[in-house]
Amino acid sequence: MSSSYGRLTWVGAAERLEHEHAREGVSPDALESGVKSAVVPREVSFRDVYDAHVSFVWRNLRRLGVTDRDVDDKCQEVFVVAHRRWKDFVCRSHGPRAWLFQIVLRVASEARRHRRRHPVDPDGGLAQERESIEPPQAVALANKEALAQLDRALSTIEIGRRAVLVLHEIEEMSAPTIARILDLPLNTVYSRLRVARLELDVALARFAEGEALRQKEGPR
Repeated sequence: MSSSYGRLTWVGAAERLEHEHAREGVSPDALESGVKSAVVPREVSFRDVYDAHVSFVWRNLRRLGVTDRDVDDKCQEVFVVAHRRWKDFVCRSHGPRAWLFQIVLRVASEARRHRRRHPVDPDGGLAQERESIEPPQAVALANKEALAQLDRALSTIEIGRRAVLVLHEIEEMSAPTIARILDLPLNTVYSRLRVARLELDVALARFAEGEALRQKEGPR
């Protein structure tokens, strides 16, 4: 695992992100699916899948570069697509998360392409996101800054490698499972994971150096 961010930090960051938004009334668990519960002749309904996996979808959209201001809409979009394809879903050993992640990856990729074609903020909205939440406590502020740094570091990694990194380090999926989910050769998964870890280390180190320099220079 990355020497800069251990597994506990990854998992803790994802949990803190959800808790920060829950405190502000933006909990992914509180989202409305936008579709009526679908009762189909199988062991679980679509609504069961939605309730069980909405947080998984929400946090992985964020990890794959969907901004705070867009993540709720994109989460809804994932489940609209999933609902439309529900009749064709076949539950295999790796369960609904594998199927949902494939949709998440496509939606996140399309959102990134749209943002590149139609830029709104010159920094990609990072400044707006940093200013949108002002935690009153020092610990909450430190958590927010750590999450912002993680998001910026992840944004430097090509989305295919980032998907492998997120599935392995945050979702704690094995390489063979990731290979099945993303339809990749197992060696490709290991290769992408190795490169993504190195890229994450480099990005986090660069951001840390930049922050240290800003603190040393002080306010202008």
